[in-house]
Amino acid sequence: MKVKHPLLPNLKRNDRLLIMKRRSRCRARYFTVCFMLLIAGLQAFGQKMFMLKEKTNTIHLDGATLLFAGMYSLNYEKTIFLSDNISMMASAGIGGWYFTTISQWVYGTSFPLSINNLIGKGDHHFEIDFGLRYTLFNKNSDKGITPFFPVFNLGYRYQRRDGKGLVFRSFIGLSGAGIGIGKAF
Repeated sequence: MKVKHPLLPNLKRNDRLLIMKRRSRCRARYFTVCFMLLIAGLQAFGQKMFMLKEKTNTIHLDGATLLFAGMYSLNYEKTIFLSDNISMMASAGIGGWYFTTISQWVYGTSFPLSINNLIGKGDHHFEIDFGLRYTLFNKNSDKGITPFFPVFNLGYRYQRRDGKGLVFRSFIGLSGAGIGIGKAF
């Protein structure tokens, strides 16, 4: 018996579940490799490079969309490392995620966890953001979809170097093109 599915419409349910499990394993391997490369890159600079100057906190609201998928979230960030050229922050938030076709909506509450890296001097930075988003789907959503989604964004970020004041982000990533605005303190 064939079951309609918005992402894999012509497969049996068992085949769809097998494909979803394989995709989840592939995503897990991808994030493991990215995390290992990040750690290796941090160690390559040596201990003198990352000396914590001042801990900063940021609260920001983000939103992104790409055709039939999108997300929004309210995030809290804490600076982990800070140097002249590189900053690293841990981020956690709560928001929503959705995917739609003409006949079905799949959506739910999501909890993004990510590591943000800012590269550049002064107030203008190149931002690399990667992590994982856990989504609690609504009752009507398909149960075959994995609740874990990767977070990967590249973009521009305006944030004063002293860590206070306005934060503006514009990015493109797996959730689409988006913007964010917030306050650093």
